[in-house]
Amino acid sequence: MRIDRLSATDLTNLAVEAADTPAHIGGLLVVDGGALLDADGRLRMTIVRAGIERRLDRVPKLRKVVYRPGLLAGRSLWVDDPAFAIDRHVDVAEVAAPGGEEQLLRLTERLMVPVLSRSRPLWRLWFVTGLPSGRVAMIIKLHHAVADGLAAVQMLRSLLDLPEPADTAPGGWRAAPPPGWSALVGDNLLERSAAVARTARRLADPAAVRRAVGSVPAGWRGIARSWGAPRTSLNVPIGPRRRFAVVRLDLAAVKETAHAYGGKVNDVILNLVAGGLRALLVARGESVDGLTLRVAVAVSTRSPTEKGQEGNRAGGIVVRLPLGERHPGARQRVIAAESRRAKSEQFPGGEQCFMVFLARSGLMRRFTRHQHLTNVIESNVVGWPEPITVLGAPVLDVVPVSLLAGNLTLSFLALSYAGRLTITVCADADRHPDLPVLLAAMRTDWTVLADPIVPEAV
Repeated sequence: MRIDRLSATDLTNLAVEAADTPAHIGGLLVVDGGALLDADGRLRMTIVRAGIERRLDRVPKLRKVVYRPGLLAGRSLWVDDPAFAIDRHVDVAEVAAPGGEEQLLRLTERLMVPVLSRSRPLWRLWFVTGLPSGRVAMIIKLHHAVADGLAAVQMLRSLLDLPEPADTAPGGWRAAPPPGWSALVGDNLLERSAAVARTARRLADPAAVRRAVGSVPAGWRGIARSWGAPRTSLNVPIGPRRRFAVVRLDLAAVKETAHAYGGKVNDVILNLVAGGLRALLVARGESVDGLTLRVAVAVSTRSPTEKGQEGNRAGGIVVRLPLGERHPGARQRVIAAESRRAKSEQFPGGEQCFMVFLARSGLMRRFTRHQHLTNVIESNVVGWPEPITVLGAPVLDVVPVSLLAGNLTLSFLALSYAGRLTITVCADADRHPDLPVLLAAMRTDWTVLADPIVPEAV
């Protein structure tokens, strides 16, 4: 039997969670409900649940729970839930009238907050009624220990979009028992022995040791330059309530603008984030002259052979945002250069070692609620280039949903879908009643940035 242990990143995502820090990612999808509704406009929930259950063989982790083995048996592992029932995970919700985006976002905020029970597989899915024009929404809630953004995109497509297998019927799956204690102890010993052997091989290569030792000073200099966030009103311990807001852009136009400034799509996103944060702090009476914020940018650490694999394979780099620069065009050039510098100087998986230490020492919550290394977090996930379906229903819109942790009261998550780039702002609802100021500035800066006629000297 394959022993599927949680990775260090998985365990970190579990350790950071608390009642005021739900570690959930997910999405809000709006679909044409014709294939999901009966003649009276009611959801065919029996058929919907059965269709999803038939696809679970493609994403077996959605049937698994976290199992903590005994002494000497090693890290926690994923095992089949013997009491798995699809109706505990796929449910119905109703949106308040008039059923527009505002009402859907408020419903999503409420559903995403309660912490998932670890006695069950760590996901929930709601089909939402009450939308006009025969549309149906879906709210997907997935614990970050199960997958990172890229893996979640792959999992959702396998679960919802790909053709239904013809040879699988609901109820045919049977849970496998967890491995015995002796098997886990043996696996733990093998794993630790392999780690010792890898270390010994590295130490046996004098040239590799010299390179590693020589890179330490340069690495620390890069960390010192990048990590170290200025004190602003953005960084205070978060509370339990969330507020989601959305900015939508044409993906082709973003790519064209990014290339015109010698950068990438994510550099444009970071520029809009910087403009929004600048406007927010100015409106609060805080000085932005010479202010450079630090944004933690998620970076995939998957190798070419690991593409499409489930789980968490993400690290991070820190990019400096020059809030003192007023014009979006001038700021874009600085951010593109900063991104290139950060990628060349920083190791994307380096901070994970520190986070694992905090998780294992029990210091995670205390540190994250008082850290001054970064100001905000940002991620850009490549979604689906072509339209997808949900059990045969065309998906009309996708809004990604991210999380907050510690004293990071704002996060930005971008997802591309069928030619559109959607940026979701996740905010602590109590810390950011002025969130519309940030959104308005992001949209205004995009208008300026996308127009090459507007001069930079303003």
